[in-house]
Amino acid sequence: MHDGSFKTLKDVIEYYSDPYKFVQNPINMDTTLLKPLNLTQNEKDDLEAFLRSLTDRQFYKIKS
Repeated sequence: MHDGSFKTLKDVIEYYSDPYKFVQNPINMDTTLLKPLNLTQNEKDDLEAFLRSLTDRQFYKIKS
């Protein structure tokens, strides 16, 4: 995520699926996260595959 608190895309997806597994009794939590998404494993896998498909490896190689 933006602050480097999660090492993998899977970790980020797990967080958004159920943030309460990561932060108990959160303060100032974004109201859109109050109800966990509770994604199935298949939905998580599909979301990760979709997000990875957005990576333009050719552009990345040129810019990095």
